Amino acid sequence: MRTTYAWSRLAGGAVLASTCALLFALPRLADACGATLPELHESVPADGDTYPANAALLFWGDGITLDKVTVTVDGEPAALVDAPLAAGLAPLAAKVEPEPQPGQTVVVAGEFCGEGENCPASISFIAGARDVTAPSPDVEKSFFAVFEHAQYTMTSGCDQFEIEQTLYVHLEQPAPTAGEALPLFVMEWDPGGEFEGHGLHRTARGPSSTTVVPITLAVDRLGGADVRTDVCLEVVAIDAAGNAAAPFELCPPCFVRTDEAPQPDGSGPPDEPVWSDADAVPGSACAAAVETTGEESETGEAPTTGEAPMTGEAGSETGGSDATDSATGGEDGPEKGCACASDGTGGAGWLALFGLLGLRRRRRA
Repeated sequence: MRTTYAWSRLAGGAVLASTCALLFALPRLADACGATLPELHESVPADGDTYPANAALLFWGDGITLDKVTVTVDGEPAALVDAPLAAGLAPLAAKVEPEPQPGQTVVVAGEFCGEGENCPASISFIAGARDVTAPSPDVEKSFFAVFEHAQYTMTSGCDQFEIEQTLYVHLEQPAPTAGEALPLFVMEWDPGGEFEGHGLHRTARGPSSTTVVPITLAVDRLGGADVRTDVCLEVVAIDAAGNAAAPFELCPPCFVRTDEAPQPDGSGPPDEPVWSDADAVPGSACAAAVETTGEESETGEAPTTGEAPMTGEAGSETGGSDATDSATGGEDGPEKGCACASDGTGGAGWLALFGLLGLRRRRRA
């Protein structure tokens, strides 16, 4: 009996030791595959800004929440409520209620981390005039290009993806002015029932006149669709106050380059190539512009959202690019690459409109 009892204690001790070892190992495993601690990365508005009274407050970060955050208007308690008009534009979106009057001081403060107390912050801004004007994207100068490169492995957190194509979406607009609601671009491709792909959906901030969004595509992401002929990106420019411009389409790509030079594995997309005349897609608006003018235009940079690299899954992220030898004009018509404006209305109904557009066939001849 004593021997049995001794073995029982020994076995129990071994199980307890193994359990403790596993518990201690879990954080190390999380760290090893890229897991991050809760952190508030950025907010719009930023501390010290003047911001439209009717615009949603947007927050980006890891593991953040507004459960322990309070708001005051000129020192008086107010409330942070859901902002349906900004749904999907940022990880967290909220409105101040009651809506502050222009000139009032709004202070949002507290602990933004869902767990622990690692990210206290205080954001103070002045309420500005209501923003009721939709963004004005420059449809004719917006385009996308495709880099077909050697396959490489992209790591995002604990996930890995085999990447073989990267899209670079160039979106143009007049430079936003201080005091306006933040403009954003929502990009979507829905394969419908024609292809087995998962579709694409991106949201990118547009704080400057040029926004360049890299979209990495994992192997078989498009489900057999040819990005040259079958993919039309539908784009809506919307701001944090819910004002939306008419949707427009970008297709076919203006430039395509194939380069099998090895790409290093990593956590981000490859650098955008410097496009040349040889990369222009025959029949596209860019090909016509290159052939007739040979003009060059420069693209600026757009800040990232601090989210995981894009792999064709839903998310939001923007990226910068170097200057490119690109003509960005677009013309309507079946014989040209197009940045085609669609009829649409602004305001809170943009989401329903976008959904209806997603049902249309995306294939281009």
